[in-house]
Amino acid sequence: MLSILFVISALLMQMLGASPAVDNQSRAQILRYDIETANLPNSYKFHYDADDGSSRTEQGAILNPGTKDAALDVAGAVRWYDAKGHLYQMTYKAGKRGYRTIIKKLS
Repeated sequence: MLSILFVISALLMQMLGASPAVDNQSRAQILRYDIETANLPNSYKFHYDADDGSSRTEQGAILNPGTKDAALDVAGAVRWYDAKGHLYQMTYKAGKRGYRTIIKKLS
């Protein structure tokens, strides 16, 4: 039960964090969305592509499920274009060592 709560909490935080800060901005439309939840509550994967060229991929898993050392491990990547048309990618990982990101300008 605790594992399910961790996964649902992580997904909700991601959805809330993705909300735009300014409502007058045009919102990208999702072109493709794939999700794999067959292994819930132990793991999940998802990917989406939007019409503005942005995309996101994420996978998460419970490490040591059913033990006192159970922990959620998440890794993913986000791509977006800035106002000048430059493509960026942020990769991230969250787990026992905390939350780490790397941002690269791809073009």
